[in-house]
Amino acid sequence: MGSVVGSVASMPADGVRLTHHLTAVLTAIWFEIDHGDGSGVSAHFTPDATLTVLAHTVCGRPQIDELYASRAARGPRVSRHLVTNVHLSAATDTMAETVSSLCLFAEDGDAPRPITTPAMVADVVDRFEHRAGRWFISSRHIRAVFMASGTVLGVATQ
Repeated sequence: MGSVVGSVASMPADGVRLTHHLTAVLTAIWFEIDHGDGSGVSAHFTPDATLTVLAHTVCGRPQIDELYASRAARGPRVSRHLVTNVHLSAATDTMAETVSSLCLFAEDGDAPRPITTPAMVADVVDRFEHRAGRWFISSRHIRAVFMASGTVLGVATQ
């Protein structure tokens, strides 16, 4: 594939297909969190992956599983992770990097919740590795761009 960087207008068709495929991986993760308990999230990461949420980093699938198990243990929570503006910033045959925008609506409790402003708007930087015919995230960093003071996220952030 070579290197794929730039605007969609100048991106080769394989770069557009890769962006579409990686976007499907990203949305599958957020769907698992929003419509499940997050227990399937780690399957999208390499065994030694790092996941950083603001200032809190976990390493490896077992710690990623623990992170989402602790979220589920807190009790009912309604969330919608809306991902957009997925930008393929680098790619080869074996690695890729995306930067996407995340708009998170979330509150503790059962649905339906009262209408609310986003809990957070963040940049999500994902580094992917191609292994065994699949793309896995080897590194994810969620960086808040907008977040109200006092916002409580469903996972540890420090």
